[in-house]
Amino acid sequence: MKRSKRSNVLGSAVISLALAACGSSGADDVTVDPSVVIPIDTAVSVTDPRDTTVVSIPATPSLLATLGTPVEGWNQPVDLVVWRATETHVVERPGVVRRLNDDGTPGAVLLDISDATKAEGERGLLGLAYSLDGTRAFVNYTDLAGSTIVARFDVRADGTFDVASRRQLLEIAQPYPNHNGGDLLVTPDGADLLVFTGDGGAGGDPDRYALDPTSLLGKIVRLDPTSDAPEPEIWSVGLRNPWRVSVDPTTNRLWIADVGQNDVEEINVVALTDVQGTSFGWSAYEGKRPYNVDQLERHSEYRSIEPVLEYEHEDGDCSVSGGTVVRSNDIAAVGDWYLFSDFCSGVVRALCVDGTTKCGLLALGKVPSSVGVLSDHTGRPWILSLDGFVVPVVSDR
Repeated sequence: MKRSKRSNVLGSAVISLALAACGSSGADDVTVDPSVVIPIDTAVSVTDPRDTTVVSIPATPSLLATLGTPVEGWNQPVDLVVWRATETHVVERPGVVRRLNDDGTPGAVLLDISDATKAEGERGLLGLAYSLDGTRAFVNYTDLAGSTIVARFDVRADGTFDVASRRQLLEIAQPYPNHNGGDLLVTPDGADLLVFTGDGGAGGDPDRYALDPTSLLGKIVRLDPTSDAPEPEIWSVGLRNPWRVSVDPTTNRLWIADVGQNDVEEINVVALTDVQGTSFGWSAYEGKRPYNVDQLERHSEYRSIEPVLEYEHEDGDCSVSGGTVVRSNDIAAVGDWYLFSDFCSGVVRALCVDGTTKCGLLALGKVPSSVGVLSDHTGRPWILSLDGFVVPVVSDR
């Protein structure tokens, strides 16, 4: 493992993945620190990442974690998924799934569909999930026409995908090239395959898809993972561009980082059993702020899920990347700590939540172009950088 050295200014092709998602301008002007990972003192919990005032929080919550050494050799890693509880696989946006070796280096190629997708803007191979027994894989990607495709593959005993077994389960036409969402999740009982979709793109939800009950855009869509031709069922509405979701295996709560428009990023948490019939608010609201007032009535028809955390576009922040709860035996943690990052600023943060109440917020460091913080099969969290490397979160004791 070695520390990377790279230029201060990222090219527009890399920056566009998250910045187009948040609707901000000036993507080509974003700069990053060449040292790649910048440690930040984790001893202080503050109310806001830009506020250095120490606040009074419960004495019990604590987290002793820091950022490890970056591991290079990856090609735009965007997702990390556990297979059969024994190994971890990484999704590379150009269309490849690879094994994650224990030291973080790239392992064997398990799937290559680079001829079926193109990694440009916010498009490409974006998500992966497995059946509970690991014999089937579900992938979410944009095809060469830009449509969202959810497809299923059989998985061999060695973890490789049987490409000939491919079956398309869902196709969603995308009206614009951004806000594709891309995450997939098989529920812990194996009964449901959840597809997390963006609102269709452009900016401001111009076609009002997110709260439209007749559209699959901006939704949590449920598919039957055992069916060859599943009928999509809308479980939840009001998402803008959910970018990395996870279920905490200890509490069975669903965490969703939803990229904001021009002002606010948000993180949502809800019991997985309570997801159906809910609205996450967009585009009636951006965070907790009214946005498209003509959508307020539609939003009111659902049970509202309000963000557990929202933060403004300041000090380089502009596009949230979720997110995993720390459950590693190697990291000392008291309380429920959710790790997430911001693609633009690169800051990696840990949020303490007691139920739905925030009980602390720590900054662990910076990882440029961070597009996800996800846990491997041992519970160790990894930060994925679109620049082509991964960073482990390790014990700080």
